[in-house]
Amino acid sequence: MRVNVTTIPVHRRQYATQLLIWTAGFIAVALIGGSLTMDLSGVSAADQFVVVRWGFPGLRIYLWLEAFVLVAIVAGLGAHVISTGFAITRGIHSRMFGTTLKLHPSFPRQIGYVLVFLGCSLVALSITTLVLFNSCRYMRLI
Repeated sequence: MRVNVTTIPVHRRQYATQLLIWTAGFIAVALIGGSLTMDLSGVSAADQFVVVRWGFPGLRIYLWLEAFVLVAIVAGLGAHVISTGFAITRGIHSRMFGTTLKLHPSFPRQIGYVLVFLGCSLVALSITTLVLFNSCRYMRLI
């Protein structure tokens, strides 16, 4: 009995690798952002350590630092998605999470505008996060 084995062309492996890295990057950002969001509650072990060590003013500073880290991650991801969307729209190569994103010539370039919209939404979400964090009575700066 003879078995025919077909090998995957190299370019398909590259697409699969790029997609895997791209997906892993989004999962990492979601996990880091989720853990930072849960830690902004003020009742985690790290928060209790800060309260014991520096009191409530120290906790306030610590929570603001966590909020700024979360906002920086979301805004940075949004800016990266915006630049990738414009690159797709122009038909040039883009660097998505360190790998060069190469698209098939038949891929519609208008899809890049969807990425631009999603990136703008992420930047707006990061600004909204700061505004909502500032609206808490204890955390208010202004």
